[in-house]
Amino acid sequence: MVIGTPQVPNGSNVHAAQVYGKIMRPLSLLLHLLPIALAAQHCGYDFAAIIVVHPHATHDSLVVPGLRITLLDSTNLPLSHSGVQLEVFHQNTDMQACDHGPHGTYKGQPCCFPFAKDDYILVVRHGMDLSHMKLLVQDERDVDRTNKRRSQAAERSWPMRFEQQVIPLTDTIAYSLCGTYDEEVYHGYAGEHAYHSVDIPLTGR
Repeated sequence: MVIGTPQVPNGSNVHAAQVYGKIMRPLSLLLHLLPIALAAQHCGYDFAAIIVVHPHATHDSLVVPGLRITLLDSTNLPLSHSGVQLEVFHQNTDMQACDHGPHGTYKGQPCCFPFAKDDYILVVRHGMDLSHMKLLVQDERDVDRTNKRRSQAAERSWPMRFEQQVIPLTDTIAYSLCGTYDEEVYHGYAGEHAYHSVDIPLTGR
């Protein structure tokens, strides 16, 4: 039996193989990292956090609807972003809005977050310094702003009125929304404080 001599690639083929290898290595790495990059780009509320507030009567744990809750800055004025005042908190009750996906990061939007239940919510910039800010809680349910008096219907619906309150905040009450906005239970991230809403007992006046 005659064994043939192995064919040795010529110089041009060796060079082509080296070039091909140099091209394919970074391309392979790019393809490997592409799913991670795409996931990062499509992270809902990537730069947003949420403040969740639970206002209730001192003798009851149920959330009081119809309150006006405003985020105040260090000068006790309503907080603004780029000259535009942030919206007030809204109650997390429009559960159908969850199907629409995230929209908005710097101010409250009419969408829901399952883990927040029926508490009041406000979406803010992630990393915002809240240590010198406050919450202003006002009971203005069905107030006629012309004469500052309540209607008879309001008197029948809400016989108890609540005192205005100003609550100082800390940086531990805002929670990241990236990857968590659609969860039934907020799990959070390593190093983040355990999730809980800001508890506000209300007293009558």
